[in-house]
Amino acid sequence: MLKTVINILRKYSLFFLLVIGIISFNLYTFKGDYRVSENVGGVSNYTKVINDKGIEENIKFDSSDLYSLDIWLKMNTLEDDIKVKLLDGSKTIYSGNIPKNDIKAGEAKEVTLKFNGEKGIKVQKNKSYTLVIKDSSKRRYSSLVYLNSQKKLWHKTTYKLLDSKTIKSAAILIEVIILSFWVYLIRFSHYRKKLSKFENQFLLVSVFLIVGYALFIPVYRAPDEAQHFARAYGVLHGIFLVDSSGNINIPNNLIPVVDVVNSNYIDTIKNLHVTLSSQLSSTNIINMALYTPQSYVLQSLSIGIISIVTKNVLLIFYGSRILVGILCTLIIYYSIKYIPVGKEILAICSLLPMNVAERASLSADGFTYTVVIALFSFVIYSLRNENNVTNRMKVIMYILVFFLASCKVIYFILGFLTLLIPNKKFGSKLKGILNKLISMIILMGVSVGWLKIASRYLVNTNGGASSSEKVMFILKHPFNYIEIMNNTFWKNVFAHVEQMIVGPLGALNIEINSGILILLLVILVRYCIFDFKLNSKVLFIWMLCLANVLLIYTSLYVQWTPASNGVSQITEIIGIQGRYFLPILPIMMVSFQLNKINDKDNIGVVNDWRSIVSLLVINMLVLSNVIGFFAI
Repeated sequence: MLKTVINILRKYSLFFLLVIGIISFNLYTFKGDYRVSENVGGVSNYTKVINDKGIEENIKFDSSDLYSLDIWLKMNTLEDDIKVKLLDGSKTIYSGNIPKNDIKAGEAKEVTLKFNGEKGIKVQKNKSYTLVIKDSSKRRYSSLVYLNSQKKLWHKTTYKLLDSKTIKSAAILIEVIILSFWVYLIRFSHYRKKLSKFENQFLLVSVFLIVGYALFIPVYRAPDEAQHFARAYGVLHGIFLVDSSGNINIPNNLIPVVDVVNSNYIDTIKNLHVTLSSQLSSTNIINMALYTPQSYVLQSLSIGIISIVTKNVLLIFYGSRILVGILCTLIIYYSIKYIPVGKEILAICSLLPMNVAERASLSADGFTYTVVIALFSFVIYSLRNENNVTNRMKVIMYILVFFLASCKVIYFILGFLTLLIPNKKFGSKLKGILNKLISMIILMGVSVGWLKIASRYLVNTNGGASSSEKVMFILKHPFNYIEIMNNTFWKNVFAHVEQMIVGPLGALNIEINSGILILLLVILVRYCIFDFKLNSKVLFIWMLCLANVLLIYTSLYVQWTPASNGVSQITEIIGIQGRYFLPILPIMMVSFQLNKINDKDNIGVVNDWRSIVSLLVINMLVLSNVIGFFAI
């Protein structure tokens, strides 16, 4: 009996380790109850003067589980702590002090009253309570600024949605069930033969994760997503070029959330009733004006399809997120299917948390990554394929090159990957040169043409006003510029690696546990690093990747780095994010396997499913981390 148990544990050791990891991480992640904040009104300059009895204000709450209350105070003088009471009629249900050290004389500040420590208090929903604020100062006229535009107390209440025990148990149970179901599918079901292929494993896991990231990253919270949404909506309605000021007319409630950078789940709940308005308002999206309209083909298509079904703003938003993510995933699926080597690498790199989160958003970055991977896969497939490039394949190549040039211009250099395809694959040397020439004309024509159009927006972007001076500085002082890039690289290299792989997510302000980064690095090393032989093709790929990195640095230097004290005083490039290097990562890693491209034994191999299972679990832990991040 003991021997049988040991054999089972040994055979399914990875499964049991992952279950232990799920339980341990979720016990760590959900340390507090899940709470949400409700804002009431905005702060004004209206002042009430405290008298001997203090100030009394009636407050109603929208939930029975009250955790904390924020109020906005401005004290002219400070001598003692401020006493605060919450009364239910004549009964005191909370009494406490705001230490005078928490407030600076003459400055307005938001202070937080925590009820009953971390446990909160019970109140009756929509019942009127009295908040009493009393200053013990001996001076007669010590004042507080704490009212909203309706001259009512400005306050922010924090309510409990789920206690930590419930959400912790639910997360563990759901994740273990998903893991068990996946293991059953791939090891015991009659689908196991189909699921032995990496592209099928990738597709199944990706669709599940796309839905998860699309729903659990709060509304509009992916980097610049509100502006991307507005730009895609404009493209759908024929606004292909934005005015030089960066303004675009969109429905005035297309972005109903006030603070998109810090939006949370309550913002979704509060705005689920909002439907598209016929009234238009001007919104500035100057940074998104730098993107070609082709960059938003999938976003605009998805918004158009969902808009046919509903006019609800958030249903359009979330539905488009999911649809864009699935469409991008399908393209990557075929890229993995047809690439002869590096299937596992493409699958793993495309399942990195930052990558999935980008695809499950309305950002143009997900589509950019997809196009780069599709073109690279096409080139490697053409190298391995014994047959010539067909007319259909030529059309696909031209389309991919066109969209590559249309996405972020910094990736246009990767279009030169098509030069790796032997001329004879096109039928003859002359035909090969001709087709490559056409590709280069499309690549350079579209990218240079758009650069000329987009240059008119640079003057209105952060740091873009002195773009011409920066270009001249690079040409005149190349070694100085190399020093700037070198300083930037070594100062931020570890942060860029983290941002490229796992986060921060959302608007780059949802922190992800560093332990997950370590696990992902282990998987990348374990499954993606192989012995390789340096040849001309590999060297050419590395040169293109290096050139792309230099382009990323230079574009952020020209477009985003401010030169407030003059161009010559710039010592570091501002605005570089690790996610910009995501399209380069799988190309570099697949290059390690190119020596196996002619290995016939490599074709039809049943791939190891453990890497995909590991990525599935890690992404579930990341989603737990995202949800737990808002358990404030």
